Amino acid sequence: MNKPLNKLFISIFAIFVFAISCSQEKQNENKESGQQEAITAAWEDSGDWVQKLSLSPNQVIRNATWGQDMESIKDTLELAETQPEKGKSFTLYFDDTDLNFSDITYIPDEQNKLQAIEFDIFVETGAEVQPLIDHWKAYLDAKFGPSQKKDKTILWSKNKNTRIQLENVSTPKDPGIKISFAAAH
Repeated sequence: MNKPLNKLFISIFAIFVFAISCSQEKQNENKESGQQEAITAAWEDSGDWVQKLSLSPNQVIRNATWGQDMESIKDTLELAETQPEKGKSFTLYFDDTDLNFSDITYIPDEQNKLQAIEFDIFVETGAEVQPLIDHWKAYLDAKFGPSQKKDKTILWSKNKNTRIQLENVSTPKDPGIKISFAAAH
């Protein structure tokens, strides 16, 4: 009589383990779905400039992925006036004044694979810098985790794949910020 009881116990135990496993998977799916919803909501609240620069809350930034072949990066923006030694730079104008714009530079590694994207963002007045920093910070905190502040620089380094540095680089003549996204090695 002991063997049928053992078989019953093993069967019930297996069903119990299976049910817990399914529950864990569902919880992980719900957690990931909730995180993506929070990222999308933060992106939608980030404002016109952040949305135009980032393009979407998907991928790392500008719908690009680290290690992507540089030849496969197709940006619809016009090429910047000055080009870097390595990579490609584009300019996004936010209005017709030529005072509110961003240069976006895609930087390759030695194998011509994407390893960094830098944004040099210029605004018309110094009063526009902090709201822009605040919008970027709220979105990037939601997407990449909590940031750390060091002097005039805000850093995101918790994400295992990406390191981000946002810095107020304003001068009296040229108010603006610089944001660097780089693959973490």
